[in-house]
Amino acid sequence: MSSGIEVDTACVDAFQEIRDHKSKFAIFKISDDKLSVVVDNTSNKARKDNDGNDIPLLDDMYEEFLARIPEKEGRFAVYDFDYEVEGGKRNRLLFYSWAPDAASIKNKMLYASTKQTFIGKLNGVAANIQATDESDLSHESVLEKMLASSR
Repeated sequence: MSSGIEVDTACVDAFQEIRDHKSKFAIFKISDDKLSVVVDNTSNKARKDNDGNDIPLLDDMYEEFLARIPEKEGRFAVYDFDYEVEGGKRNRLLFYSWAPDAASIKNKMLYASTKQTFIGKLNGVAANIQATDESDLSHESVLEKMLASSR
């Protein structure tokens, strides 16, 4: 089932920056008017505090990524995930579908019905991470999934 929500071209541009290793991640949201998926945040854009001041980046980029995911609203994200396996380093572009338990049913339904349309615009995603709580997003959990798929 499709929601009829369009994908803003800036989303594809942000994805391309990740593919070109110019950005580490991008987070996407459904716009307030519910008409399109838009870029919410990227690793190239500073986080702001309540007064509009820049918040320094965290040392660990994955922790920075997690800090930008809202606790109570759905999001899509793409992360350039690096990890090591026997035989060397690996790198995969991961698509995240974040539907937290705390989100409203309507919010979860909008993201679920828009997911396939959005993924269809992103050529080169290696794996899909479905997350409903913080443990699903943890580096350890995602790494475990990547190691299992590398076997």
